[in-house]
Amino acid sequence: MRVLLIHPADFPDPDRPPPLLPPNQAPPLGLAYIASFLRDAGHDVAIHDMKHTELERDAFVDVVRRFDPALVGLGLYTVTVPVGEEISQLLKAWKPSVKVVVGGPHPAGAPEECARNPHFDFAAVGEGEVMMLDLIEALESGGDLSKVAGLWFTEDPTDPESPVVTAPPRGWIDDLDALPWPARDLLPPLDSYAMTMFQYREWPATTIYTSRGCPYSCIFCERREILGNKFRVHTAGYVVDEIEHLITEYGIREIFFYDDTFTLDARRVEAICDEILRRGVEISWNISTHVGTVTRDLLRRMKLAGCWQIAYGIETGDPRVMQDILKGTTVDEVRERIQWTTDAGIEAKGLFMIGHPTDTPESIDRTIEFARSLPIASANFKITTPFVGTPLRDMAADYGELNGDDYRNFMGDPNEVVFVANGLTREYLLGVQRRAYWRFYSRPGRMVRLTQALTGRENIGKFATGAKLMGRLAMQQARGPEQGVLARFLEFEH
Repeated sequence: MRVLLIHPADFPDPDRPPPLLPPNQAPPLGLAYIASFLRDAGHDVAIHDMKHTELERDAFVDVVRRFDPALVGLGLYTVTVPVGEEISQLLKAWKPSVKVVVGGPHPAGAPEECARNPHFDFAAVGEGEVMMLDLIEALESGGDLSKVAGLWFTEDPTDPESPVVTAPPRGWIDDLDALPWPARDLLPPLDSYAMTMFQYREWPATTIYTSRGCPYSCIFCERREILGNKFRVHTAGYVVDEIEHLITEYGIREIFFYDDTFTLDARRVEAICDEILRRGVEISWNISTHVGTVTRDLLRRMKLAGCWQIAYGIETGDPRVMQDILKGTTVDEVRERIQWTTDAGIEAKGLFMIGHPTDTPESIDRTIEFARSLPIASANFKITTPFVGTPLRDMAADYGELNGDDYRNFMGDPNEVVFVANGLTREYLLGVQRRAYWRFYSRPGRMVRLTQALTGRENIGKFATGAKLMGRLAMQQARGPEQGVLARFLEFEH
C-alpha cells in the first residue's frame, strides 16, 4: 500500500507576522520510525513535513497527488487539529477514497472526539509502528478493523449518533532494538532543520530517541498517553551505532536526546557513555531529564562522553505546588542535583511553569526567586497549559477558568493563556512571565552566557540571527520588564 505520513503545520498566511526567531524544527522522528517499519514490511511510504516545507494549498495537494497514497497518517498535537481537519478536507476533495488516520498526543488524549470527527476515518491510540501495519493489512484484506488494537472509529463518520467502535487497547513495544532506525532519508536534509540556537554548540545537530515511556506522574504531561508509563529502552550498542551512522552519513556533530527522562536507567546511560568512549566517538550532546535520576558519578561519566547541557523540568520553586503537581521531587533535591551538575562541568538549564492550579502570586514569586538563586545558565518560563488527555485538563475547571475551545490557542504563544487559576488573571500571568525573564536575565553573567551560546561551527545563520537577538535583548533589559518581549524571544526549550 502507498502510505503518506504528514507532520501538519499551518499553511502560509501573509497576514500572520513572522516569528521573532526561527521556530524549532526538529525532524518528526515518530513518523520516521513508522515509515521505516512500514517500508521494511514492503509498503511504499513517504513523509511530508509541513513544518519544514511551507507550501500553499494547491502546491501541497499537487505533492500528495503525485505520490497518490491510499492511506494518509497525520500526527496531531492539540494545536494542529484545525489544520489537520483542513488537510483531510483537501485530500478527500481530491480523492474521496483516501483514508485518513490520526495519531499522536491529541488523539491519544481524546480518542472518541477524533473518532467522531467527520474529517478523520480512524483515531490511533498508542505506539504507531505495529498499529499502522495492522491497519494496512486489515484494509488490504478487508479484515475486521475492530480487531486492530488501539484503533477507534465510527461505523458511519457522517452520522454524529453513530456508535464508536473501540478495538482492544494496544500493548507497548518492549524490544525497541527490534525497530529499524527512523527513515531520515525520507525527510528533508537534516542540516536544513532550524534547531533552536540555544540547544546546540556544534553544527550540524539533530535528535535521537533512545527510550520510550516515563514512570513519573506529573499532572501536565501529554506524552504518557502515547508512550505509556512503562520505561523501555534501546541498548547502548544500538544507540551508539545510530550515533555513528548519523556522523558518517549526515556529518552530525551534536545530538539532542529527545527522551522524556534520559537518565532514568543510570546503568544504561553509563553503558552508552562507556561505548562512546571505547569507540572514540567524538560527539557533543545534551539531554532533558528529571532531577531525581542523576548521581554525581553518572554526571561525571556523561561529561567525559561529551554531554555539555542538561535541561531539567523543575516547574516550580514552591514546595506545596511541587507536591500538588506530582512532580516526584523536592525543592531541596532540585538545588542539590543542579549543583552536582555544575560541579561536573555540565551546564544546567531550568524549565519552569507559572500558573499551576494551586499557584498564587506568592508561590509564583518563590518560583522566580528560586530560579534566580540556582546556578543554572538559562531558564524557560511557560504559562501552564492543560493539554487534552492530561490529569491537569480534567481538574482545570475546578481550579480556575479554562478557555480550551479554540485549539489554536494551545500553541504556547506567550500572548495566549488557556488556563487561569483561581485568584489570578490573564493580564497578571502575561505580565509576571515577562518579569520572570527580566529578573532572571538581569544578572550580567546570564546575558554573557546567552552570547556564548551563539558560538558554534559552520552555521553562519546562527551568528547572524543571534547578533540581532542579543541586540534586542540588550534593549529589552535596558527598558525594563513591562516594555519587553523577552517571553517571545526566549521560548527556547526543546
